[in-house]
Amino acid sequence: DDPNEVLEEGAQIVADTNKKPIEMLGHVTSSYFSPNLNKSIALGVVRGGKKMLGQKLIIPMENKNINVTVSDPVFLDKENKRLNA
Repeated sequence: DDPNEVLEEGAQIVADTNKKPIEMLGHVTSSYFSPNLNKSIALGVVRGGKKMLGQKLIIPMENKNINVTVSDPVFLDKENKRLNA
């Protein structure tokens, strides 16, 4: 949930790092910092897809866990106002 954190592409996505073995729910497919939005954005594949919207998940990295939130993949100009301007 840190807007400056650019996730590592290919990183696993999990719900709980304390439950062993850790169950992988998906992975990060693409991640960049957006200068237009002034924050990082990422795409990933997550089991359950749309049912997971709003869920808090975790990207476990070597030195830390990164908290993320599953959000709608359409997050800019949902009403197509820019397209039809």
